[in-house]
Amino acid sequence: MEILVVVIILGIASVIVVPMLGNTDDMQVISAARQLASTLLYTQTVSIAAQEQYQVVFDVANKSYEVQDADGKVVADPVASSKQFRVVFGKTSECSKVSFASVNFDGGNKVWFDRMGVPYSGAISDSPPPLTTGQVVMEAGKHQMTVRVEPVTGRISIN
Repeated sequence: MEILVVVIILGIASVIVVPMLGNTDDMQVISAARQLASTLLYTQTVSIAAQEQYQVVFDVANKSYEVQDADGKVVADPVASSKQFRVVFGKTSECSKVSFASVNFDGGNKVWFDRMGVPYSGAISDSPPPLTTGQVVMEAGKHQMTVRVEPVTGRISIN
């Protein structure tokens, strides 16, 4: 009798749990947006700490982005220093369905931070115009998340 009760409980639990495991699009895009926000914050922090300009450059077609120094050289990953700081979606199971719906930093595909952590777009220079619009829209299936970089302050938010 106890075995029958256990089997019934397991059956009910599997009917409830299994459908929830099927679609992970929302979790993938949330994870990717958080990863991008932390990369942007890291880049901004390193720019302030090192008193040098660093940038995040996006490649929409290849679903990737990388952190570069002012000369355009990809920097070392802070976690695995033997690797370059490049993130490619679709190659890992955690974010295999994620892509960029749009990348817009004043019409360009990169954002860079000066020695004070202020964001700019376009080519790195000594007197650039300040960033006016900065956002990346990521998607997985029907789910979208937007990562914004605020002008002047460089505040990074996820919506």
